[in-house]
Amino acid sequence: MAAGRRFAAAALVAAAAAIAVVGCGGSGHASSTRSSAQAQQPAATQPPPAGRSSELDPPASIPDRATGPASKEARRVINGWLRALRHGDVERAARYFALPSKFQNSTPVLTVNTVKERIAVNLSLPCGAKAREMGGAGAYTIVTFVLTKRPGGDCGTGVGGTARGAIRVERHRIKEWYRLPDQPRKQQSSELLDGPVA
Repeated sequence: MAAGRRFAAAALVAAAAAIAVVGCGGSGHASSTRSSAQAQQPAATQPPPAGRSSELDPPASIPDRATGPASKEARRVINGWLRALRHGDVERAARYFALPSKFQNSTPVLTVNTVKERIAVNLSLPCGAKAREMGGAGAYTIVTFVLTKRPGGDCGTGVGGTARGAIRVERHRIKEWYRLPDQPRKQQSSELLDGPVA
């Protein structure tokens, strides 16, 4: 139980520190700023794998642009999660995450194993958001978020900005969540993207 509390606290501090540096929808990654909590994460004890410039980047295997439409199920789950977060219902938002799941938001990749941990990673997001665009890339949905205020959060100057993520939905839950760079590595075709329904 103590290990779970330590993870939740470390995850919250690590994610909040990284978000504070890049702003809710900031450009780039916070690779030069690491708290002691980040250094305690298991992923931070290993050098970044080939293809990653930093342990704070998503794994090289994660797509960063859409290649087709997003699935109806992924859109439904992601929009439901975003609605709950935007309305400040963090516990409900957390229930959209599978146990276990993976979470990376300018942090090392965290493994979320408990209810407290999935609440902690949702609390670490200071902004609410609406999906502006969603497109599919294999098992992942590439989402462009427009950031909003949310009750209980402090989005500050991030409101109205954008952020991007790669999300894998499995069995009606978010199984993996990765923060993507603001710009994809290759030109993204807007005709491949679906509009959100949230």
